Amino acid sequence: MSTAMASWRELLLAALGEQATINVREALAVSMGRVPSAGEIAAARRAARRIAEDGKAVLMTLHPGQAEGADRWRWGRQAVLHLTVDTQVVTELPYRAEVAASNWEDVINEGKRRTQQMIDNDPLLSSFLSAGAHTPRRG
Repeated sequence: MSTAMASWRELLLAALGEQATINVREALAVSMGRVPSAGEIAAARRAARRIAEDGKAVLMTLHPGQAEGADRWRWGRQAVLHLTVDTQVVTELPYRAEVAASNWEDVINEGKRRTQQMIDNDPLLSSFLSAGAHTPRRG
């Protein structure tokens, strides 16, 4: 691993030490005190992916505010990469996980099981989600 990659990794791990879920780009900007360049963002994304592959966190694509709860989402904003060590976030949003090591499998699978259970227990949600399963009407 290059020294530049190690420094981005250290920066992101330090941010994770302060907060359980971090926006990769935002953590980079805060630590640098300026808007990062495209190259710096790409390097930080690679470091975030490596952190997730090593099992230290889960790399997720989340909308701003989504990790804090559904009522605080800022719709219309682009989903961005986040690193999290918060099992509740991973359990509540298992399908948003991009990269996770095998040590996170149980948490993700539990989240998927809970999501399916929620769908099965809600007749409206269940019928809405199964509506795409039939063949389209012919006009």
